[in-house]
Amino acid sequence: MEHLVQDTPENDDTGRAMTVEIHGVFRRHPWIDQVSADHDLDEDLFSLVVKRAAAYGWSSAFIGGLSDLAGARWGHADAGNDWSQDGRNRRLAWLTVHPTAGMARQHLPVLPMTRVMTDSLYRMGNVTFTALSAHVPLRLAPDTALDLRTDADWYALTSPAARTGITVTISADSEFPPAQVLTHTAQRSIGQLRIDQRELPTRTTETTFTASAPEWTPDAAAWVTDLVVNSPREAGVRGRAVITASGGRR
Repeated sequence: MEHLVQDTPENDDTGRAMTVEIHGVFRRHPWIDQVSADHDLDEDLFSLVVKRAAAYGWSSAFIGGLSDLAGARWGHADAGNDWSQDGRNRRLAWLTVHPTAGMARQHLPVLPMTRVMTDSLYRMGNVTFTALSAHVPLRLAPDTALDLRTDADWYALTSPAARTGITVTISADSEFPPAQVLTHTAQRSIGQLRIDQRELPTRTTETTFTASAPEWTPDAAAWVTDLVVNSPREAGVRGRAVITASGGRR
């Protein structure tokens, strides 16, 4: 399928781009090929996330130009998928965008990007979700402390039986104080993300920690990512960071 990649001045600034990836095992619906043929469809992740983002009102693109969508959260850059039917853990979906600048107090769109990808994946098949990875420009991340505190209430309404162990890795362009970042992350979660404490270096460019999360879903992984994004930003890191949340403790 031929794809439209938005050609805007923002796309020339690679420092503004962010990518979110979903990892797991994908099982295609057994009937999807037949209904695709019946309706003359040839859908992949790129085409589906464009449609889904427009439906939510977060972004829109169409052949021949760009739509004038007030309040758009991002401009599409690219997307892709690996839907191999071999039962192996793979990068099932990835989406690269240029977040809209100047939207006061708006999170970087980790959750919206995750949402359009999970919607698209489940439209085509079933997923065993294993990890979410976000490549983010921290300098574009605003202070979302109040939102993060209220977001924690959403995950407080989770069955206690759903609580699970996770592993999170933070890798940044510049050094950060890991103990301060982890303490800040835990505080913003209002006790919903219970981080395991251990001896940490004074400063580092990469750290991995384990924690107990209220649930293990793509939405919850996006929330954990938002918590972590806010913390190195508070510590003064302004470069790029890669944050990966994986199910289970390593």
